[in-house]
Amino acid sequence: MSGLIFIVLTGGPCGGKTTLIRELLADPGWNGKIVALPEAISLISWLGVSPAEPLFQRLMVLLQMALEDAVRVGLQEAEPRFVLCHRGSLDPLAYWLARGWKEEGFFAYTGTRREEHYRRYDAVIHLVTAADGAPEAYRRWPDAHRPETPEEAIRLDRLLQHVWGGHPRYIRLDNKGKDWNTKSALARKRLEETWQEYGANRNAKKGK
Repeated sequence: MSGLIFIVLTGGPCGGKTTLIRELLADPGWNGKIVALPEAISLISWLGVSPAEPLFQRLMVLLQMALEDAVRVGLQEAEPRFVLCHRGSLDPLAYWLARGWKEEGFFAYTGTRREEHYRRYDAVIHLVTAADGAPEAYRRWPDAHRPETPEEAIRLDRLLQHVWGGHPRYIRLDNKGKDWNTKSALARKRLEETWQEYGANRNAKKGK
């Protein structure tokens, strides 16, 4: 059994994905327990393909999968740890839908199935955009590197909920009555629960 636990961090713009990863990497208590993958879009920007083209989303899917598969192979004999994915291989579907394209066209064009994407991850943590529930905390260009209006961010967030909501371990963390410290603490708690559940299952299989 692999020692890697793949977790998708998803959600609309300004939900806290990058901040949570940075906090965990800086926390001594999580030292040696996590590997953080970069957001695929940060590696695709020089390819000269416009996000307005279907090809862009197919490249996003393939690149995300390639990053994850490289880690699966490279760390297959490593000690148990989380692999935190800054968005997953199905996130591009939300951006595809946002452009008005049909869902079935996405799966045909990428040569994938929804269940295939779900199987790649042990859990999905959806950090809801600050635009939904904490508008005072939402930042966009020029204060932050994101162009979406609050309305656009909320729409993307809802599409991501549609995309990932069927995963058997889908966890949605909204902003109602929460500041960032509370939301971050809840995310950590969900990660710890996943870790404990994984450890229990692993030990049970060893005992067979």
